[in-house]
Amino acid sequence: MRNTLLTAVLALLSFTAAATTTVTGTFDGGGRSYGTSCNGSSESQQPVFLLKDGATLQNVIINKNAADGVHCEGNCNLNNVVWQDVCEDAATMKGGSGKIMRIRGGSAAHASDKVFQHNGKGSTISIDTFRTTGSIGKLYRSCGNCENNGGPRRVNINNVQLEKVNSSVVGVNSNYGDVATIRAVKIKGYQAGSPQVCVEYRGVQKGSESPKLGERWGTAACNVRRTDISAY
Repeated sequence: MRNTLLTAVLALLSFTAAATTTVTGTFDGGGRSYGTSCNGSSESQQPVFLLKDGATLQNVIINKNAADGVHCEGNCNLNNVVWQDVCEDAATMKGGSGKIMRIRGGSAAHASDKVFQHNGKGSTISIDTFRTTGSIGKLYRSCGNCENNGGPRRVNINNVQLEKVNSSVVGVNSNYGDVATIRAVKIKGYQAGSPQVCVEYRGVQKGSESPKLGERWGTAACNVRRTDISAY
């Protein structure tokens, strides 16, 4: 009887949708989990949540192997959002000039590629008091080869804890005027160069691969000091 009751409770707390949930105001999940099916690394997957300009998503768990996480079309807030196991990307910023996607609190686990994807030109992503567990490729990447690509794109990172980073914490396109401002980041077992922290790329148009220029410190694109990064 106990197992039957537990199964029923867990079913009530978890939702698997066939289509995207669009948010226009504030969506408070109350700690429940949501998801759709994951199609590997496909870039064309629908998101679990689509946030319209001015929307807030909070207290939500994105199911393990859910689809393309969260898409933000303008100003948006992601408060205490947890990704159990990132499928393609956890969240993608699509909003344009002057728009901000703010991530406060929350966590993400096991992102084989990146956690946060930044597509919208002239916009900003702010990541504050966030952590990752398991292995990730990157915490953040400014799109290297979007259609009609350009910039600038900005990211502000503060008070973040990362367990394992395989590639780099951040990737930005210096030729497009991107700026990454990085403060108070802790990385498990960090040693200089392992992982790389802020890597500059040369952004290109769709159909080409964005060349990697290398790790940088204290440049126009990589506003980070060595004292901003520590091991735990």
